[in-house]
Amino acid sequence: MVSKRRRLDSEAKETETEDDPKIMKQPFSKLTKKSHDPREVEENGSVFVRLLKTSGLTLKTGENQNQLGVDQIIFQRKLFQALRKHPSYPKVIEEFVHGLESYTEDSDSLRNCLLSCERLQDEEASTGAFYSKSLIKLLLGIDILQPAIIKMLFEKVPQFLFENESSDGINMCRLIINQLKWLDRIVDSKDLTAQMMQLISVAPVNLQHDFITSLPEILGDSQHANVGKELRELLMQNTSLTVPILDVFSSLRLDPNFLSEIRRLVMGKLSSVRLEDLPVIVKFILHSVTDITSLEVKCWPQYLGHVKVPLRE
Repeated sequence: MVSKRRRLDSEAKETETEDDPKIMKQPFSKLTKKSHDPREVEENGSVFVRLLKTSGLTLKTGENQNQLGVDQIIFQRKLFQALRKHPSYPKVIEEFVHGLESYTEDSDSLRNCLLSCERLQDEEASTGAFYSKSLIKLLLGIDILQPAIIKMLFEKVPQFLFENESSDGINMCRLIINQLKWLDRIVDSKDLTAQMMQLISVAPVNLQHDFITSLPEILGDSQHANVGKELRELLMQNTSLTVPILDVFSSLRLDPNFLSEIRRLVMGKLSSVRLEDLPVIVKFILHSVTDITSLEVKCWPQYLGHVKVPLRE
């Protein structure tokens, strides 16, 4: 039989170990702490993990989905309040984001944070919605976190630019950029535009197409004119991007004079376009023509006569 004193001494040592500041300074991934669920990410003093859990979201290990136990809006409100009311605010925001960066250094953990959370039935959760956002998407919906989260995402993209799709068909670059689509509010749209255009300039061609066509779903109306000018320069430099760029021009709110300039530029290159690209080019020209500029299309025959048609075998 174990004596009471011996048992108390053992418990005291466990308490000292948990409170030891040396333990707290160890890297996030190497700390250990008792957990009832082996699939649950251990807190280990991390502000990031603790605030997520108290707000209603539990991080899971491996390929297990992160679990959201409350309504998504309730989670965002609780986390926002927890950050704002924290004794070290606003420094706690930096600490929280640093915890996220450390946690997502592991590619599996990053992937899990980019995929939808598992929705748990809870008295606070709305039963009408079955779609659940990813953790990253939820964090992007909190204004005080959004700029830092966006910065982190763009820092993550380069390491996956030249990787192939995973066995389940997921491309990490596309998955990361998808988080930026259809945000309710963009805190710094000018910075987001600059980062997107910089990414497009260095991405491989197949991803350039995807990133360009994603722009209307990511950027606010206030940035359409700036994006249009950037894409015009890209169009003049790289004709292989003609189709995605013109496709985007049809979805942006652009000045008619600017569209006329682009239309003349495109019509001047009709003799060198590929036949398979012609439908998108014609669609753009028709979309951008007004009553005043409709006379320009009379010159189509002379341009289309020079379009190269591939020979059939």
